[in-house]
Amino acid sequence: MLKIYWANSLFGEADRAYNDACVAGVRKAGHFVINPQENNFNTTGAAASAAEIFARDTKQITECDVVVACIDQESIDSGVACEIGIASVLGKRIYGLYTDFRQFRQGEFRMYKNPYVIGCIESKGKVFTSLEALLEKLESIK
Repeated sequence: MLKIYWANSLFGEADRAYNDACVAGVRKAGHFVINPQENNFNTTGAAASAAEIFARDTKQITECDVVVACIDQESIDSGVACEIGIASVLGKRIYGLYTDFRQFRQGEFRMYKNPYVIGCIESKGKVFTSLEALLEKLESIK
C-alpha cells in the first residue's frame, strides 16, 4: 500500500468535491491517502497560523511515498506548487494530474503551465491526463 499526499486547492466547494471523489477512488484502489482538506484546520474552522499549516503539511509530505499534484487550475495553485517543490527536494515521487481538456488545444486557447513546475514534476515522476491512468501507475508501483 502506498502512502499518498493529495495536493490540490481546497478552498472552493467544487475543489473539495473533486478531491473527495478522486481520493475515494484512490483509497478504493487500496492506497492510504492524506487529503489535507480532511485535517482539523480545514474541517473545524479552527484558527491556524501559517506556520502551523506549513509544519503539518510538510510533515505529511515527509511521511508519504508519493505526492499527487492536481494542476488543472488556470495557474497551478501556489500551495500545490510549493508542495511539489518540497516533495522534489525530499526525493519523493511526484505525479501530476492534469485533466483540463484545454491542454490539447493549439494556439491562443491552449492552457499554459509553468515549465519550471512541470519540469519539477517530471524530474520525479510524470503528468497524467486522467485519474484512471494515474491509478494504473500507482498499481504498477504498489
